Amino acid sequence: MKVMQWFPRLKKLEWLIILGVIIVYFVLTLTNLTKLPIFVDEALYLRWAQIAWHDASWRFISLTDGKQPLYVWFVIPFMKLISDPLYAGRLASVVCGLFSVLGIGYLGWLIQGKRTALFAMIVATLSPYLFFYYRFGVMESMLVAGSLWVCNFSILLARARRLDVALILGMLGGATMLVKSSGTFFLLLIPFAYLLVADFPKFFSRSTGRYSLLVLVSWILATVIYNVQRLSPWMHMIAQKNAFFIVPYAEIFAEFARLSNNFLDVWRWQISYTTLPLLLIALFGLYQLFRKNWRLGVFLSAWLFGPMLGTVLLARLFAPRYIVFVTPFILLLAASAISAIKNLKYSILILFVLTLPPLYLIGRLLFDPIHFPYVSVDEGYVNGWSAGEGTKQIADWAVNRLQTTGQPLTIFTEGTFGILPHGLELYADGRVEGLTIRGLYPINSIPPQETIESVATNPETYLILNNTQTMGDQAGLELIAEYAKRDPAYTMRLYRVLPLIK
Repeated sequence: MKVMQWFPRLKKLEWLIILGVIIVYFVLTLTNLTKLPIFVDEALYLRWAQIAWHDASWRFISLTDGKQPLYVWFVIPFMKLISDPLYAGRLASVVCGLFSVLGIGYLGWLIQGKRTALFAMIVATLSPYLFFYYRFGVMESMLVAGSLWVCNFSILLARARRLDVALILGMLGGATMLVKSSGTFFLLLIPFAYLLVADFPKFFSRSTGRYSLLVLVSWILATVIYNVQRLSPWMHMIAQKNAFFIVPYAEIFAEFARLSNNFLDVWRWQISYTTLPLLLIALFGLYQLFRKNWRLGVFLSAWLFGPMLGTVLLARLFAPRYIVFVTPFILLLAASAISAIKNLKYSILILFVLTLPPLYLIGRLLFDPIHFPYVSVDEGYVNGWSAGEGTKQIADWAVNRLQTTGQPLTIFTEGTFGILPHGLELYADGRVEGLTIRGLYPINSIPPQETIESVATNPETYLILNNTQTMGDQAGLELIAEYAKRDPAYTMRLYRVLPLIK
């Protein structure tokens, strides 16, 4: 009986290449990690992690907004070690991204060998689409890593048909579902790996039955792990949140315009962030696979197009981050096409040329993320109410102001959820006593009545406006600081509330 090989036998040069890729990965991802200001979703997730760290009774706090908790839990150890909460959260994503790079390399080896593995790791490290989320304090980096390792172990289970592999796969699947609801897609794709090893004349055999039972074990274990959320009374919020983002099954085909726009958006975003040359090479790689090994072609097509079409059909609100998990499989197909070139020098040259446009985009993300050519739906990272330019500066100012005056300070924020007040609370947490942050929404008058009542007893009363755009001083307010976003029409402003003159 042939002994299964679990890991590639690497030569010294191959080990050095992998080490080099890892070093380049960390150099790129850690450079200017916090240059892009905090985004609204980052403020939420990282503030939840901060609260869960300080109070164990709130470990499931993300469920109050219908978000699974694993990413929040993963960030907590980083916050214990690093004082800058944004850096801590983004570093957690960087670590998840490393598992994505290693995962795509392992998948490349499983399906085609070491050359595809090394090329896949390189293009995954230099993918602008993935690179952005490697460095972003949201759950997508962890979701991508989870999808790849579920795929890897689905292949291992099909080949080995062992209980220990099924248990590991179940744990990975359960963990991935604890990241985001999209993780369910990957569990449903597990059986497709059997196509790689199935003996069709003997399909209905004891071997197939054993494999089916092992897949069932993986699914059951994943479900048990997912249901740990029932320890919280807020698990039902996941279904409510999902209903906001996806259409009911009965209405999937009711709006053709939504479906066509979603489908076209996937490819527009891939062209913008993956770049057209790599995308075309990937499609050619898929064509090559079907010619050489139709089973492998069907398997990778299932993992690429299955989650893609599922998301396209169901998504009510759609953005690039909601479909980022298909990108590794596009990159793997590109790596497959490049590695198929027999002349190693030519394949390396083509790889170099194909990575030049992505490297340019990565350079823009590293050194000028504010003016990066985002697709229109991603403009919220640098413009509008969702962009956090000014949040950290105001928090630092408030801490210094309170330490200087020694008087309690109250800041009212326009907004009760998101950048304000969560971003401000995130940056000010534990740094000083006597700072009170209160969210207000909606704001019906400027200054709001609550601020007028506060300043009557506390002269150190301030107001932050972020949604409502005003110019200069307002009646009853003194402009202290103003922070422009990419579009100068959008600013975050800090005002001092002036007491009424009687």
